[in-house]
Amino acid sequence: MDTITVVFTKTPRGILSFLVRWALPRSRFALALSSHCYIDIGEKWYEADLKAGVREVEKFATSKGEIIVKAITYGVPDIQAGLNFLKEQLGKKYDIKGALGVGIGPDRDWADDEKWFCYELAAATLRACGRDVFNNISHITEIALFSIKP
Repeated sequence: MDTITVVFTKTPRGILSFLVRWALPRSRFALALSSHCYIDIGEKWYEADLKAGVREVEKFATSKGEIIVKAITYGVPDIQAGLNFLKEQLGKKYDIKGALGVGIGPDRDWADDEKWFCYELAAATLRACGRDVFNNISHITEIALFSIKP
């Protein structure tokens, strides 16, 4: 079985990082650990970036003073399908409503591939690789990704 890794980061002094961690908390009393994630698959990292949208970057090329808070490696049956999926998403816009939790609702489709928030892109990549574990979730957060058995 192949593997992909999701690398979770935060920017310690970044206001946008704080807002995302506040909007998508671990609990009522605890901020999310991360505000962003990268998908480590193949030779590059992939991300959904606020300004650039979905793009590929060099591995370990975190920017904006980010620190890595967690990395989870998931076993996947079809890594090539995930890589093909990511390549098809390059250039798509960032989903700011998803990032700030504004889009939460029973009719929200986190997998709508018109625009992506980083956690949604990671979940959709796992789905494309054959790990479809997000059946009844309307919003993807770090908690949803943390809960998947590697």
